Amino acid sequence: MDHAQALAFRFDDCPPILVERKTSTVIDGVHRVLAAKMLGRVTIPVHYFEGTHDEAFVEAVRANITHGKPLTLAEREAAARKLLGMHGDWSNRLLGDICGLSDKTIGRLRKTTAELPQLSARVGRDGRQRPLDSRPLREQIARALRTTPDANAEELARSLSTSPSTVRDVRRRLRGGDSPIPTQRGVKADASTASRASNGERRAVSAAVEWRSDRAILALPRGSELAEWLDQTKIRVTQWASLVQEIPLGRIPQLIEEAESRALEWTRFAKALEDRLRDLNRRS
Repeated sequence: MDHAQALAFRFDDCPPILVERKTSTVIDGVHRVLAAKMLGRVTIPVHYFEGTHDEAFVEAVRANITHGKPLTLAEREAAARKLLGMHGDWSNRLLGDICGLSDKTIGRLRKTTAELPQLSARVGRDGRQRPLDSRPLREQIARALRTTPDANAEELARSLSTSPSTVRDVRRRLRGGDSPIPTQRGVKADASTASRASNGERRAVSAAVEWRSDRAILALPRGSELAEWLDQTKIRVTQWASLVQEIPLGRIPQLIEEAESRALEWTRFAKALEDRLRDLNRRS
């Protein structure tokens, strides 16, 4: 098999490109189209996207952070800014999932993006709209629970367009003799303290933990493999700072892309762990 045949064979394994039907715009697969032309192909497998142009843009961003040549960090942030202009009512987590960014990054972009409308509610990843000020909703939940203390959390949540976890939190507060609404000053102080503690804890973990001697990790079925991987993938400023000026200019773009791609995977790893914790908290 010659080189051209090998390329053609590999090309046949590629998934169909995604095309917006109304405009024939390639949403996902531009590089596959170019490869097909280089191979002399006149046809290529296609899946057509049915939807509005805005919906096609969302799908293009979502598709291009998961495979092929992923969007760079700058491109993902630019896409996030555009989506904020199109869907400012979407939550930070929903936009973060689409763009491959953390919800904190989306929050920063939201604050620095001019002319965004001030909204009273946002749509979450589950498609539900939630108010930014939860006090009226919590009071409404509390009134319902005072009338029917044993009301089913899921049913009450559906009737009030909120989440079961919010209903359970209000119920827990009422049973403990507390206000259904967390004290604003306390919430802000606790959130700030928790944020500082969390950041400090993460820095401490990164700097101090030797995963190969961590008993909780080593007790896992593949604990040794995980511990070795975690130790091998550590990176510290002392390791790379002195090398920045030595990198050949011709390799800088590739290294930027490589670093951003690895950072994206670590972000996805962190979000997957956060989602697991969030699911466990909902069940408790």
